[in-house]
Amino acid sequence: MAEPPPPLPPTTLEDLPVDLQRLILIRIPCAVDRGRMSLVCRAWRDAIRRHRAKLVGRLFQQPPPLSWLLLRAPSPLGLALGPARAACALSGGRVHHFLDVAPPHARFFGSHDGAWLLLDAAANPRNADASAHRAVNVRTGAVRDFPQEVALGPTEEYVRRMLIHAAALSSSPDDARCVGYAIVTSFRNPTIFLPDRQRRRGIALWVAGSPQAINVEPPFQGVGDVDAEDVIYLRHSGAFAFVTRAGHLRLSKPVWRQHNSPRGAKWLTRRFRPHVGPDVRTRYLVVSGGELLMVVRFMPHPDHQPASKFKVFRVIERNSADADANDFPVAEYPWAWSELDTLGGRMLFVGHGCSRSYKVDEYPGFEAGIYFLDDGIFYADSVIFGIGDARRYPCSDNGKWTEDGHVQRCFPRSGPSHHSAPVWLLP
Repeated sequence: MAEPPPPLPPTTLEDLPVDLQRLILIRIPCAVDRGRMSLVCRAWRDAIRRHRAKLVGRLFQQPPPLSWLLLRAPSPLGLALGPARAACALSGGRVHHFLDVAPPHARFFGSHDGAWLLLDAAANPRNADASAHRAVNVRTGAVRDFPQEVALGPTEEYVRRMLIHAAALSSSPDDARCVGYAIVTSFRNPTIFLPDRQRRRGIALWVAGSPQAINVEPPFQGVGDVDAEDVIYLRHSGAFAFVTRAGHLRLSKPVWRQHNSPRGAKWLTRRFRPHVGPDVRTRYLVVSGGELLMVVRFMPHPDHQPASKFKVFRVIERNSADADANDFPVAEYPWAWSELDTLGGRMLFVGHGCSRSYKVDEYPGFEAGIYFLDDGIFYADSVIFGIGDARRYPCSDNGKWTEDGHVQRCFPRSGPSHHSAPVWLLP
């Protein structure tokens, strides 16, 4: 018996099988690129519209979008650096020039899921009235104000202006129950030559709608001053975690009054076996699969050289059989950071207050690695306060570190900014 003739090849997009449409879109993983493709090709847009009901759950069930890098990119017309532009890993590191996602003079200090940017809209602490901490949604244009001042004590005498370096939120800024923790510098009467003694590093806490933040510094407990390098919210426990320059963890939750306003914070300190090595530039905290990881960024001397390597650590509990238990008693240092041999199929995007982890197998064509940005002087008072006119953020050391030890410059090179270091946007 003769075999049936093969099916006729599709002659229009309307006849294209759904599975083939899905294969096409897999090769266009960026949602913005897909939108532009729909604008260019009317036939494709009509085909997607006709088959939308059939494709739900097959075509449009996508993994979370990867973080976008916001940097001062040259405009497509060759003009000077303008507003922050979004460089997209899903789009091969290309810049979406048509998206203006932030005020041109803003200083970023974090981001939150749902396309929220945390920023200081004025970014000039020399001006007593300029600071404007807020969350801006780049999709909707919604703006939610954050406190500009922090209370160091019970009376107005102890109220200071504050500058936020890095912040993390418990939920969307639209949520009336949103809690924010931040690494801040507080000061009084800012001037061009602001003495060091008038600036005070600390931890601030606020809730949505609060006119002021409150100072919630942790107890000393032999760990040192407020030297936190990063902050992250731990959704599974409802606590905020800070990592110090020595690698210790500080965990905190608000203590509430009856009318649902914070009166302070409770703290838990986890002391880790010291492991400070040479050439450590900074530390980041990131949650991956419900597990808290620490990413350490290294770079060679002299300072301000490009990133050279990264290491990733997980938390382990020590026991008395540790080889160096005599030098670092387990009773004093009950925790340790254990280095991971591999990234375990992860893509890590690291940045102060906005690190995220993604599974490689959900993004065809991608490989495990650590995406990083040029935030090495995130806490530099000389730059942020413009001491000696040193108000320049380099913004060029952005890229991807791979498990074989190579650094790929996968994003467009950006010139220095007088306003802000780059930041990840979480679309």
